[in-house]
Amino acid sequence: MNSHHCASRAPRPLIPGRSPTGRVVLGSVLVTVALLAVACGSSSSSASSTTSTAVPSLTGSITVSAASSLTGAFGQLGTLFHARHPSTTVSFNFASSGDLASQITAGAPADVFASASPTDMATVVKAGDVTGTPVVFARNSLEIVVKPGNPLGIHSLADLTKAPVVSLCVTTAPCGATAEAALHRAHVTLPASQVTLGQNVDVTFAAVTTGDAEAGIVYVTNAKTIGTQGVGIPIPASQNVTTSYPIAVIKTTRDAALARAWVAYVLGTTGQRVLRQASFLPAH
Repeated sequence: MNSHHCASRAPRPLIPGRSPTGRVVLGSVLVTVALLAVACGSSSSSASSTTSTAVPSLTGSITVSAASSLTGAFGQLGTLFHARHPSTTVSFNFASSGDLASQITAGAPADVFASASPTDMATVVKAGDVTGTPVVFARNSLEIVVKPGNPLGIHSLADLTKAPVVSLCVTTAPCGATAEAALHRAHVTLPASQVTLGQNVDVTFAAVTTGDAEAGIVYVTNAKTIGTQGVGIPIPASQNVTTSYPIAVIKTTRDAALARAWVAYVLGTTGQRVLRQASFLPAH
């Protein structure tokens, strides 16, 4: 009677090596797992089968508190994410990052915080309301917007003094803090009587496109959407100010797995593509 001895050897793990400069070089590891079933008998027959473990689909619901300047991009990403994970619900709370930080530290329900400013994220981190380390996923810069046809001939920050009403964000909002810094760089001072303040960038933008303000300072991502409602006027790099957008999971999240999946989606290929299409700058 013939007998057969079957043995399997596990593949040796690939260990990251180091380059001459000391940097870690990570190789791609492809692991194939096969289950070999051998039946030994007088007929000496054998069979093999390969199995794979399916990744469970995501379910559940989360609320993402996000800067108002992310309304368009995150709205689009929410639709794409739901198409990929139909059993999930991602709701959004869009507002000024400063207001959102205050809400979260006061105990308002949120699963993910996407801020338009590291300062507001730092407030939430300091309060102990974030799990893990926030990651910057995009950046944004400023642009002037004016009425259709630019009737006042505004072509620079200095020209804003021509406008009877200039729309700015409140300084507690990232769009207001960055606009104030840009005006300081350009050595431009606008009297309070000439300025109307919006609670967030969407309100500030609307004051020009549908309101009484002749000009305003908003993000480039807002100016891109102005269409026939106005004209965008670029601000030179020497006077412009860029803000970074960090994202993090909130410690009291109701669904940590889904919250982490959303963050990964924003940081991933699709998220970054949608953000670039909306004129957000790369994170680095």
